[in-house]
Amino acid sequence: MKKAAAALLAALSLYTATAGAAREYTPMLTVQPSHLEANQAASDSRSISQILYSLGNLYAYLSTDFLYGIDSEAMETELISAMIDSLGDQYSYYITPDDAREFEETTEGEYVGIGTYLTKMNPAYADPSDPESWMIIIASPFPGGPADRAGLRPRDMISAINGEDVSYMTATEASNRMKGRIGENITLTVHRGTAVFDITLQPEVVTTPTTVSGMLTDDIGYIAIYSFSLTTGSSVHDDISSLLGKGAEKLIIDLRNNGGGTVQSALETADMFLSEGTMLITRYKPSSGRSETIAEADGETAVPDSMPLMLIVNGGTASSSEILTGALKDNGRATVLGSQTFGKGISQEIRPFRGGFVQITTGHFYTPSGNDIHEVGIAPDIVIEDPEYTDEEMEAFERFMEEDRFSSYLEKHPEYTKENIEAFADMHSESGVPEDLLRLLVRNEYIYGMDYDERPVADIWFDTYIAAALEALGE
Repeated sequence: MKKAAAALLAALSLYTATAGAAREYTPMLTVQPSHLEANQAASDSRSISQILYSLGNLYAYLSTDFLYGIDSEAMETELISAMIDSLGDQYSYYITPDDAREFEETTEGEYVGIGTYLTKMNPAYADPSDPESWMIIIASPFPGGPADRAGLRPRDMISAINGEDVSYMTATEASNRMKGRIGENITLTVHRGTAVFDITLQPEVVTTPTTVSGMLTDDIGYIAIYSFSLTTGSSVHDDISSLLGKGAEKLIIDLRNNGGGTVQSALETADMFLSEGTMLITRYKPSSGRSETIAEADGETAVPDSMPLMLIVNGGTASSSEILTGALKDNGRATVLGSQTFGKGISQEIRPFRGGFVQITTGHFYTPSGNDIHEVGIAPDIVIEDPEYTDEEMEAFERFMEEDRFSSYLEKHPEYTKENIEAFADMHSESGVPEDLLRLLVRNEYIYGMDYDERPVADIWFDTYIAAALEALGE
């Protein structure tokens, strides 16, 4: 059933991709505690001193009596991680020096590689009989990148990189091996259904795509924002300029499954649509010495105030995506369509530390109307619920995906048309798989068989969210 759920998620998320846990950043401030707080700090410091003294004694014992050598760097890394983990906050953690470069690449939005999001289970849980437990799984190739041009698809699995078995690799190790250097070859052993083959690619300077855009109709433009990196604001601005040049008079912004990212880029995006008004309120721990901050629109917009704007959200819309949603909804600037958002109303800051980075939760943000959305989310103006499937339908789906039902059909019906997709669903209506899901599955096969430049920017036929947004905009 886990396999079916993973494949189902890929089927439903053709136009969205994630690159791991969302991380948010706010400017660092150094403050001095007040006189009253200093007494508490002194008390805390005595307690910490005692702890450190005990740890020092323990280390002295280990260094003299432990039979084998001690890796002091590894010990330091584990101690720092344990200290942050003891806070009990899932959003606070230590990025080790080994992971620091990949972390910087994620936030900067550019790196040298083949251009793909991937997932991989911890090697500790590998099951030799279950390929999904030890192979690398492609979540999504970057549009137009080396992996995409070579034909890699979502749900492809990789068993070897340059002949090296991947079963023992962590996700980070696998990702690093798939980056390489400009000009060198990287050969991947790919498993797709029952087929096994090698693909050789060359890494390039890849810009992590955070947006994709295009015209859905003669007058409706569409922008999907996958995440908020340091480059997202400029990408959205370029997308808007392009769409206006193509005649867009209405805009749809798709934030489904966007887990967030940098607060600043979300505010930059909101500011493009707001000529005035509050965008975000952030409050901090009193002992931090920080005052409440209020982000206001700067008065310059990228589109006319009168341009109709529709936001599409779902349960995967979180954090910075909710900042954008709250800013536009509370100011009456956009209609929000979809399902309840995730509900992450806290922000993190990050500072360099011992070759890596320490990220901790420091702020609690509120929408312009003062709403606390943490663990609550934002309710849409127009509700569209995600489809739900029974256990029997999921079991039928799993059986269906174990067989190759697509190749022969696509050979006989190579054109990507609404009629061909409907005909495939009718042909397999007795399979027990819901017909709406059958349409999405064959749609994906058509899409990923096309050259990138030929692909539709969104599915206006069978994506219920897109169809509802078009209807609400008068199409």
